[in-house]
Amino acid sequence: MIKNILIYYAERLDEFLRERFPQPEGIVEIAFIDASSETKKNKLLISLVGIERESAIGISSTRNNRSSIGTEGVPLLNMNLNLILAAVYDEKRYIESLSVLSETLLFVQATPSFVHNRTSYTLEIVSPSSQELNNTWTSLGGQYYPSILCKLKGLVFDAREIRQTNKELANPIIDM
Repeated sequence: MIKNILIYYAERLDEFLRERFPQPEGIVEIAFIDASSETKKNKLLISLVGIERESAIGISSTRNNRSSIGTEGVPLLNMNLNLILAAVYDEKRYIESLSVLSETLLFVQATPSFVHNRTSYTLEIVSPSSQELNNTWTSLGGQYYPSILCKLKGLVFDAREIRQTNKELANPIIDM
């Protein structure tokens, strides 16, 4: 689920940015931000920096006309993804990285929500304290790149999905 949502969002953002910064190989990539790498990607990287439970929804609420209780009384897991959108460019292309980040901010502002597979998600910019920002970049290797931190809200995990998958795996159909 996480992979599919991030790929979908990255593709939409890439479409938007490629109109402004044409690159044949694309401009947005989902990747770990590795400050130790000698070669910079010269791309906007989307990286997952944390996952947290959505506490504002609560166990007894409903969301998208679905009960908050899943299979066999197990509560649904409402989760948020903490993402960093970083313009990882060579030092010589620093000005370009700032332009890419500015256009990314415009995209986030213009599309604060999106629908993927009939589920609505929201992406909001978060403003960490200087200490939190320092901790984030330290955990990523210590080198800072122009970036924004965002919270992707709306992920709902339901144990029924894995149980359905396990049933399918327990009785595989093999055509010969």
